[in-house]
Amino acid sequence: MSLLQCIILIGAQILISSSMVHNTETMRPKMRVLFLHGKFQSGTIFSNKISGARRKLARIYDLHFIDGPIELDDEKVVEKNGENNVYGWWTRNDENNNIGVPEAFKHVQDEVRGKKYVAIVGFSQGGTLATSLALSGIMPELRAVVTAGAPIVDSAFEVAQQIATDEAAIKHGLSIPKLHFAGESDKLVPVQSVWEMAERGGNALFVRHEQGHLFPTRAAPVNQIIEFLAEALKD
Repeated sequence: MSLLQCIILIGAQILISSSMVHNTETMRPKMRVLFLHGKFQSGTIFSNKISGARRKLARIYDLHFIDGPIELDDEKVVEKNGENNVYGWWTRNDENNNIGVPEAFKHVQDEVRGKKYVAIVGFSQGGTLATSLALSGIMPELRAVVTAGAPIVDSAFEVAQQIATDEAAIKHGLSIPKLHFAGESDKLVPVQSVWEMAERGGNALFVRHEQGHLFPTRAAPVNQIIEFLAEALKD
């Protein structure tokens, strides 16, 4: 065999090997990420509101937006968003007590049954639920949580503790990396409330932004979310 033939043969083998690696990478399924909307929203509304961030994240992950279990009546919100229905995860009664928190956990458990989710992204009420879900052990494959404008709700963490099978499950949930955003101009959820929620959830990276009650979609925070998830979910 001539030197030229050897070079051609080696080059062909390198191309085949490179192609096999590329095909393996492209065939690997995307990891699933669950999205939990805020009160008076829906999965569709949340998806539309964070469209810029959603498009970037969808290049990397398989995104699933679900609706809360409680249908709420708010004509102004429905008209503004062009949606037929808006939802919440729990409500408050006349005594200002949260109603329906255990049912929210059960609803998510039913929605994710048979599916592997490695991260949850939640806004406002959905963010509080996302953090407390991490402590409950309902989603054993969970490895990261991202929230924005999520208030402290004691009853959510109390339900999580009741669901957790043992102390080890709670400790594991506390160790899961969590990224929490709080808006300096948020008139609905004070920064202090988000801070207390982050402290309760454990292993938190706490980030303030200058905006109000929203899920941040500007380039800097979105890139931070992408980097945070990449680090938390790396093999």
